[in-house]
Amino acid sequence: MKITNFMLGTVLAVLLGTFTSCDKDDDNNTTPSTVNFEVTDAPIDDPNIQSVFVTVTGVKVNGNVVANFTTKQTIDLMAYRNGTVKALGSATMDGGTYNDVRLVIDNNTDASGTAPGSYVLTKDGVKHTLGTSANISNELKATNSLKVNGGTTTTAVFDFDLRKSIQYTTSGTSKYQFVSDADLGAVLRVVNKEQSGTIIGSFTDPLNLAGSHVVVYAYKKGAYTDTEAQGTGLRFKKAISSAVVGSNNQYQLSFLEAGDYSLHFVAYEDLNSDGRLDEKGMLVLDAISGLNLSNVTVGVSTSVRLDVTVTGLLPL
Repeated sequence: MKITNFMLGTVLAVLLGTFTSCDKDDDNNTTPSTVNFEVTDAPIDDPNIQSVFVTVTGVKVNGNVVANFTTKQTIDLMAYRNGTVKALGSATMDGGTYNDVRLVIDNNTDASGTAPGSYVLTKDGVKHTLGTSANISNELKATNSLKVNGGTTTTAVFDFDLRKSIQYTTSGTSKYQFVSDADLGAVLRVVNKEQSGTIIGSFTDPLNLAGSHVVVYAYKKGAYTDTEAQGTGLRFKKAISSAVVGSNNQYQLSFLEAGDYSLHFVAYEDLNSDGRLDEKGMLVLDAISGLNLSNVTVGVSTSVRLDVTVTGLLPL
């Protein structure tokens, strides 16, 4: 990028009154664009949870509030999965790539002003206030950058990974809490909807080897190692996205950035009758289409069909 181009772009942005930042990478088309923000959910692997409510107040990009809602929105994230989204708000932004995109939340009060702002609702009807012993931030930073297409309408989808953001606890009155601030930094990604693709498929288990609950984890190609399934903390932490195989034996991984991925299917079951799921093992699969589960290519605005059949189970 030439210095003269940078200076010219900065002057034009000031004159036009549009949003820019020194943290925005220089793209060919910096024309202002309308950006519509939405949110979706990667599922949580806890059968006792009915809903997870988070109160959203705005969106910040490179330190500036670009979408500040007139009223807060308290959203049941679990109602938006498998490609469904909740609209949040809009902003006008220059075309370019932005490296600091944040979702602003209110953990204290919900949209009606009632405490708490963020909580878990379990299937027994009990509301569990989400909090930690630390002073958790009200800003969740996306783990990746956002590319805004200049001169067009861009849809930016926040993928809120509940599995990574909430942990079960046996201490205190609330049985659930947010993970630490450090771990919360890995729970949110933002995707240009128009530049993303989907993996969908069916799941067949003729030998009944899987447990009562199967989760498929999507990793960037080469990122998965055996250590992801080991240890006492959060497992499968580096997964880009995840999905639960539904009662119809179908699964869907939505809003994946174009690129190469590997898929890993894990079986869960309540092995000790404590009401919580345990990892039963890693499933060995055959892809009916002949695709390689370790190298699944997702293109822009494409849907990859990947039907699988269980042939074995490897204990973790």
